[in-house]
Amino acid sequence: LFEKLSQDDINENIIPTVLNLSRDSSWKVRYMVAEKLVNLTKAGEDVAKNELVDVLVALLKDGEPEVRSAAACNIAEFSAPLNPDVILTSILPQVCMLVNDPSQHVRAALASVITGLCAPLGKEKTLESLFDLFLQLLRDEVAEVRLHVISNLDAVNQVVGIQPLADS
Repeated sequence: LFEKLSQDDINENIIPTVLNLSRDSSWKVRYMVAEKLVNLTKAGEDVAKNELVDVLVALLKDGEPEVRSAAACNIAEFSAPLNPDVILTSILPQVCMLVNDPSQHVRAALASVITGLCAPLGKEKTLESLFDLFLQLLRDEVAEVRLHVISNLDAVNQVVGIQPLADS
């Protein structure tokens, strides 16, 4: 659908609708927005950089764990086209909060994708900003959370190498 719409149509019609739906009183509506939000980023990088980053951040802060889980599942794919500074200033603070989320399902959803942030951030920023979060998730009391991180460590290895992993 987005390939057939002009950037102006997306900005004038789709984005305002998504913004309204992301604030809907029904958690099921917000859940669907969180689940489909990454599709909008394919409509153009400038769209993702503007209003949609704020939508993702709001969904990551949502009061319903189902909404936070759905939003967390899309963090890596959503962040892929973004500038690393946008990830560090807007998205990473919420990732830090989700690492300690009271819902094990939110932590598990985050753990399944957090390693996907390594590539857009690069080696230095991954070591500075994400490495401690990986270690914290690897110490989580829930086995599913730990398993998700372990099963995706290859993405960390490709960006930072094996030595930092071995040293920790």
